[in-house]
Amino acid sequence: MSTDPGQAAAHATAARIGRWIVPAIPFGWTWIPEFGIQKRSEGVVPSNVYLREDQLLAGDKLELYIQAQIALMKRTFMDPMIAGPAPIIFPDAAEAAMLMLKHKAMHQVTVFQVQHYVRSGKWIGIATLTTLESELLKIRPDFDQFMKLLRIEPELA
Repeated sequence: MSTDPGQAAAHATAARIGRWIVPAIPFGWTWIPEFGIQKRSEGVVPSNVYLREDQLLAGDKLELYIQAQIALMKRTFMDPMIAGPAPIIFPDAAEAAMLMLKHKAMHQVTVFQVQHYVRSGKWIGIATLTTLESELLKIRPDFDQFMKLLRIEPELA
């Protein structure tokens, strides 16, 4: 894996979290094995991109999975503002969608999350950017770049 976005690693040398393939990370971010990436800035809570996986329990539609996630968010966060889901394109995925969530965390700080859900067969990959609302405009271009580099390992036949 390379920390230079212009120097992407081959799939064989790329970092992995489950079926997620991470060939490179944006400049200034740190790789955290089995988690994803993190960017620390002076005087603010770090921004994170957390990569995780899940499985569809029934059917083959991403929409039902996301609706269950939205219901969970509404129970977990006080007065969450949720936008989406909106369809997106992701290489080698059967379908993908983006969801945005804004909520107040401890100390009344506003937290913003951008979640990309990617489906391949029954596999669901979730990439979640978590940052302070005040940092979003600085962090979002790095997240978008990371998502363009990120790949999923094909299903074994």
